[in-house]
Amino acid sequence: MATRITYSFVLKPEANKRGLNPIYIRAFQHGKKIEIATSVALSKEDWSEKKQRVKRRNLAHEKYNAILEAFEKKALKVILNNFVHEDTALTLGQFKDYMHSAGQSEESFTNYILHYLNENKARLKLESWWSYKSQITKMLKFKKEVAFADINEKFINDYQHYMLHVLRNNENTVSKSLRSLRTFVNISMRYGYIKSNPFKYITIKKVDGKRDFLTAEELNKLSQAYFTGEIVDVKEKEILQYFLFSCYTGLRYSDLKVLKTSSIEGNSLQIKMHKTGYMVGIPLTNKALQLLPEQSQSQTVFRVYCNKVTNRILKELGRRYNIPKKLTCHVARHTFATVSITLGIPIEVVSKLLGHTNLKTTQVYAKIVDSVKEREMAKWDTL
Repeated sequence: MATRITYSFVLKPEANKRGLNPIYIRAFQHGKKIEIATSVALSKEDWSEKKQRVKRRNLAHEKYNAILEAFEKKALKVILNNFVHEDTALTLGQFKDYMHSAGQSEESFTNYILHYLNENKARLKLESWWSYKSQITKMLKFKKEVAFADINEKFINDYQHYMLHVLRNNENTVSKSLRSLRTFVNISMRYGYIKSNPFKYITIKKVDGKRDFLTAEELNKLSQAYFTGEIVDVKEKEILQYFLFSCYTGLRYSDLKVLKTSSIEGNSLQIKMHKTGYMVGIPLTNKALQLLPEQSQSQTVFRVYCNKVTNRILKELGRRYNIPKKLTCHVARHTFATVSITLGIPIEVVSKLLGHTNLKTTQVYAKIVDSVKEREMAKWDTL
């Protein structure tokens, strides 16, 4: 059986700057030890080694002993919970991280973050606000009540395991949730609700997920269905219209929603990217120009349906036209990037058109276009 942690309070022989001796928790496991500072410091004469408490002669003995009892209750709780509920023994490092939260608030971490989000809704992008709210809902499925004192390295690792093996989230989804949690932790640390950083020794990985995109042939199939009038349902036609426009321009769904008629001047489009705030100029191809409504009675170019409706209709169209891809609005942006690279447009130009702030973001698309690799490697045959 795994060796459990034992501990005791100890009086440090070295005095601090005030001439007082700090009280530490000394914990042992497998012959190794760690020490965890408490906020209690006193004269040697005021400490009872036998009772592990501050003597009554000290004027602040009630306060100090209450602090030590809080530490002891927390130590007993984490050791007992691990013994009853966990298959692997608690490590000294995990014990130390948990005990560092002993002085933290037992108030609700999730309620505080929800209150913070509501107070700051006006300055957050709506997509970010909803994303953060959904992350809190997801966390509460893992644990019904999450206090500030619960947030430690073990909680993060357990939550990660839950997302991977219970919810069956992919690694990128898990990484996104952990980044949101880290944001919440940073907010809590800024306002003093969490004392030490539980993410200090945790690395959040980001892997390149699968990016569905249309081939030139699949794009032409949908384009032909639109322009030849095969699509007669009004909603389907409107959704396919702005989906195809995105395929030919690379605009995000959030940019399509706010695209104004005033942004289009002649054969070019000038738009401030919703996500990055960057101004981007996009020359419009003949296909893109043909997709623009002839007359728009509103300030926006397209009538854009909500994401859920848009993606549902796109999936239906994908099945109807035998396109073996999970069509979503963002597939259009991936399509623009990959088809552009396939056509031989320099990746630096594609990056500018997409409004990327870093060329590395665009290089992901170059990795997944096999035809480009084949075309470039064929240049060796000309030697």
